[in-house]
Amino acid sequence: MLKKLTIVGAIIAGAIVAVMIMERGGQRSKYAVSICKVIEHEAIDAVVAGIKDYLGETDVKYTVDTCQGNSAIASQIISKFVGRRSDVIVAVGTTPSQVAFNYARKRKAKLVFSSVTNPDSISTKLAGTNTTGVSNFVPLGPQVKLVTEIQPNLKKLGIIYNTGESNSVDIVGKLMEVVKQYDVELIEQGIQKASDIPQAVEALLTKGVNAVFISNDNIALANIPLIVKLCNRVPVYVSDTDQVSKGCIAALGPNQYNIGIQTGKMIKRILYGEDINTIEIEYPSTTELHINKTKANEIGLNIPQEIMDQAVKTY
Repeated sequence: MLKKLTIVGAIIAGAIVAVMIMERGGQRSKYAVSICKVIEHEAIDAVVAGIKDYLGETDVKYTVDTCQGNSAIASQIISKFVGRRSDVIVAVGTTPSQVAFNYARKRKAKLVFSSVTNPDSISTKLAGTNTTGVSNFVPLGPQVKLVTEIQPNLKKLGIIYNTGESNSVDIVGKLMEVVKQYDVELIEQGIQKASDIPQAVEALLTKGVNAVFISNDNIALANIPLIVKLCNRVPVYVSDTDQVSKGCIAALGPNQYNIGIQTGKMIKRILYGEDINTIEIEYPSTTELHINKTKANEIGLNIPQEIMDQAVKTY
């Protein structure tokens, strides 16, 4: 009899535990959300912070790894995530997104990418592949216009980009067409690793660029202080608002933390049962203008007051 009571007690206890881990209309209390970052820098970290702040810690258990822009390392990380049966895999940046997509399209994972400039770089056929996400792309025209308004005599605009990052290559191609509208020549300088940056900056300065623009390239963004230092009195503009405080003159771009919030909302919809294949890719709904007036004054660059009045944040 005692043995039977013990068995019954165990069943009841199990049932109680099952009830305790169910909440919010039948949803599990803990979901496994696994995040792979392409590299360590403020913009990527801000995206992750936005995701975690929106989802909170109560219902979600996070695993966060960084692949350092290396597809082989990304493969190891994503394979680990899949083996752990993550409810959602979040890839922040293009390289881990491309790797994770190989699992998502085979229905082995649900992939939500974030801060990917060109979703086509993951695949031109994302529909029905267990993949969706949030891009960080904003139109290049207004960004170039901003530079020409601050520097009306701009003739040569330099850009440093990683030739191995498909998003960056795509941006350069688009920028080539945009600058023609402003009678500006784009001087491009490719790199493959951070140690190439000094030589790249020297090449741009030798070619007489009037300004340098960095657009969503992870290696360049991770080394903004070095680029600003090497450029000396040549203004540096950037698409990432988080980098303006490091000496860039201005950025007209999305708030990376808000991109994380956007991504978090998408993840929550999936965790709570919405079909990932019905959720469309999203883009930033707003842009912000950040200006470093201190740096502009330091290099003798006058920023018109009408532009200063539009800034969300100044340094």
